[in-house]
Amino acid sequence: MEGKKVLNFIKDVVENMPTDWLNLTTHRLDIYDEKLAKHQFLDEFEKLFTTNNTSLSALSTLPTAYDYIRLGHPLSSILEWGIAQIHKINAQNVISFSSKTMPILGILRRNLIDRKNTQILYTGTPPTGLDTDKLKTIYGYEFELKN
Repeated sequence: MEGKKVLNFIKDVVENMPTDWLNLTTHRLDIYDEKLAKHQFLDEFEKLFTTNNTSLSALSTLPTAYDYIRLGHPLSSILEWGIAQIHKINAQNVISFSSKTMPILGILRRNLIDRKNTQILYTGTPPTGLDTDKLKTIYGYEFELKN
């Protein structure tokens, strides 16, 4: 029963979501605190779930959602929250990607912020679709690629 409630709530959220959730490609840095972002967003989202409030005005006032260098980050956070609710696990432990390179980019970003060294290990040929020169020069990611 709880799973059906979660899915119906998410359906209503998607029907009423702010257009920025699809069009915004970066954070509003004036309200974004990366250390608290997923937690803040989901805390406020939970309150809306508890009161079954999926109004556009309520959804528009949610804090910026955590991002893994992806578009639609509120939707991704909601997907992860829904999966966690249905499986009765902590939403902080659910991460979704539909990409072979995005998880790597997410780790590189996190490690850059935390000033951690990163190694990308592979067997055979280097990972396709991973432009290491651009990642280093444009984004400033520091990593070692090792076969």
